[in-house]
Amino acid sequence: MTALIDARAVSKLYSVRRGLKSTHLHAVDAIDLTIGEGESVGLVGESGCGKSTLARLIARLIDTTSGELTFAGTDIGAVPARRFATSPERAGIQVVFQDPNESLNPGFTVFEAVADPIRRLGQATGRAEVTARVMQALDDVGLPRDLSARYPHQLSGGQKARVGIARAIAVRPRLLVLDEPTSALDVSVQSVILRLLADLRVRHGMSYLFVSHDLNVVRLITDRIAVMYLGKIVEIGPSDAVFADPRHPYTRALIAAIPDPARRGARPRRLEGSASSPIDPDPNACRFAGRCPTETALCRQSMPVLAAVVQGHEVACHHVAADEDMP
Repeated sequence: MTALIDARAVSKLYSVRRGLKSTHLHAVDAIDLTIGEGESVGLVGESGCGKSTLARLIARLIDTTSGELTFAGTDIGAVPARRFATSPERAGIQVVFQDPNESLNPGFTVFEAVADPIRRLGQATGRAEVTARVMQALDDVGLPRDLSARYPHQLSGGQKARVGIARAIAVRPRLLVLDEPTSALDVSVQSVILRLLADLRVRHGMSYLFVSHDLNVVRLITDRIAVMYLGKIVEIGPSDAVFADPRHPYTRALIAAIPDPARRGARPRRLEGSASSPIDPDPNACRFAGRCPTETALCRQSMPVLAAVVQGHEVACHHVAADEDMP
């Protein structure tokens, strides 16, 4: 599969002052990630793991601290985020944000909200062409055209979510970054939006980076899943394989926490201990040390790296080969 996004050793550090001492919070720490043409990749993990930061780095909303980031072979990591907003590649990467109530301008009608990126990125000349593109985007997401004159406060939650998607796809992107796009919606509306996103991906041949804390949602719409913990990817592989046979202890804990009628009455093993600090973490220790049920002295002395356990399925754990579940 041809790589559309190729991130190599991408990091994002934030300066933190502790008295007279300057330290760094490692939000994203030397991550490698590829997204293929037409592929949907899920990014999961608990709050604070760095998944939204990584999504914003890939979407070029914020600058990397270090590492390389290419889009369709073009080095976009070297372009400052402010300049990238007007670069030719901006139309190729679009974002659907978590809460349409926050991301939609309350002073814009639906038409204006969808037309704005088309105009800004110079993708249409003349009002007639802009109007045609806006109406096509509304058709694509299943919004009646007569809603184009309404304002966000006049729409339902599901309708606002569709406007956010229409605005993103109106410029015909190759990659759609979806940052918790259904978390603010009712469960019944979530399923409708997920079906819409799955259909749009097929019809337009887009790639997705789907960020969520809800593993069941991610499983429905992704080809591969990357699991993050404290700025690091600890497991990545085909979605079905990660769910059926999770190899990292943290992934197992996440999946065990998903409500399942088949496990009714059984109590999943809870993670004990305290999470490590993301501020200047020990580079020679596993980030999961302190909470891991299979931890040994080696975990405190050497940072595990991603390694293949089977083709296409990688895990960063010193003891994965010793697991009883291994074939």
